Amino acid sequence: MRFATWFLLCALTAVCADDRLASGPYVINPAAKSATIGWVVETGCVKTGASADQLSCQAPVLESERVSVSGLKPGETIYYEIPGTAPAAERTGHFKVPPVGRTSFHFVVFGDTRTRHDLHRRVIQAISTTNPDFVVHTGDLVQDGYNTAQWPIFFDIEKDLLRKTVFYPVLGNHERDNARFHEFFESGSGYYSFDWGSAHFSMIDSDVKNVGEGEGAHERFWTEQRQWLEEDLQKNQKADFRFVVMHHPPITVNHEKEGHASKETPLLMPLFEKMKVTAVFAGHDHDYQHHVKNGIQYIVTGGGGAPLAKVGPGFPGITKKVESTEHYVNVQVDGNKAHMQAVALDGHLIDSFDLNPSSPW
Repeated sequence: MRFATWFLLCALTAVCADDRLASGPYVINPAAKSATIGWVVETGCVKTGASADQLSCQAPVLESERVSVSGLKPGETIYYEIPGTAPAAERTGHFKVPPVGRTSFHFVVFGDTRTRHDLHRRVIQAISTTNPDFVVHTGDLVQDGYNTAQWPIFFDIEKDLLRKTVFYPVLGNHERDNARFHEFFESGSGYYSFDWGSAHFSMIDSDVKNVGEGEGAHERFWTEQRQWLEEDLQKNQKADFRFVVMHHPPITVNHEKEGHASKETPLLMPLFEKMKVTAVFAGHDHDYQHHVKNGIQYIVTGGGGAPLAKVGPGFPGITKKVESTEHYVNVQVDGNKAHMQAVALDGHLIDSFDLNPSSPW
């Protein structure tokens, strides 16, 4: 029995030694006193081919690992190292615990990183130099959420950024509501919210077509999510800033593809006005757009690497700026003041404006 136990332990050790760090580490779901550190290991690969002697690796076998850390203090910086056999430099990282109340912080918003990996990598390198406290992704992380081979590519490109910040993504249509997204990022229902300083963020899933099967399931999901969003915004009316993040934009100048625009997200605009939302960030269209309607700022930031879109003319009195280029969005918050800049990959400033606080507290 002792020999069998010893043999089993040796076998498990050998298997673990062969595991490869495929993704991470990265930090998700931090609160004022806790956070989750995640990483993904590749434990093997499924091979396929036209014959038994022509097999090649097509689908890596990925296992998600997570650990929760608690007893943290708001605003402090935490350094960590995950276990494994990879070099220590690949297993270490740090992040800031979300502060409470009015303070200064910096975050970046970007999205649609699913293809053209060379440009995706350059966008991430540019963002990394700004050292954001956290980053927000507007969806379409990968081309096909069901293809396990694509997730390690995404994480490899973003690893240097993710090891020093906090990551908040929303689902895009190319994730296809795949379980991998929910597993990697603990997204649960696909919609969630968080606070950072005196700002509140509502993250929603606009990819209704991939939720469940049939129109009935789609309508139930959207009704439940909309009710949650209204309650979430109502509970946070004292926040200086209220931001909503989704993949499909409520306003867009891109009508190139039939059925490309969402029929649901424009219906949320009266709710945004009622709840005095500061700004709405979206992706889906591979360009930069800035619109203002009834006091709400609508930002489309889908320039993370996917093929650029042809943009149409703006809407008179609503559209402030449109540019088809790879880019990211910087937001600097100082107390109850905030300033936003859209920065192109070549470094030129696309757009710059102040964000007015949602509430005069």
